[in-house]
Amino acid sequence: MNQTVKRVLDYLESRFGIPREVFDDYALIALKDVWIASKECGEFEIRAFSRRGIRLARIFPRGIKFTTAAMQIFGKFATRNVVQLEDEEHLEQMLRGEDIKIGELDSVQEGQVIVKWGDDVIGSAIYRDGKLKNQIPKGRRILGARKKRSE
Repeated sequence: MNQTVKRVLDYLESRFGIPREVFDDYALIALKDVWIASKECGEFEIRAFSRRGIRLARIFPRGIKFTTAAMQIFGKFATRNVVQLEDEEHLEQMLRGEDIKIGELDSVQEGQVIVKWGDDVIGSAIYRDGKLKNQIPKGRRILGARKKRSE
């Protein structure tokens, strides 16, 4: 197994509790980042494509970031560092790309977290000092989400 792929799988397992076996039926491709595709796609050799599948994780000099797209597919397997939104206003703030004051969460470690609404994975945030710093890419935000109107 490629060292970069191993590092990503270690991160997903230690940070989010996602078992490595979840990825057994997929091809994991290490380029600059780690991509995930069906095994058939991973084995298909064609020079016209520089990458296949979706980005599973981005690799940075100081760490790893589980991507929003991959999180929305594989986040259902997470058992740790998941923040369940309970307040509809918080959901709307998240969808607009805003940061959220959530308060202290005993069972959540500071750092990247998976943000859910019910059974749906909304995206990613950085949890620190009782706040969720929104990590949803601009292109995935819902700009028309209701804004709180002052009366």
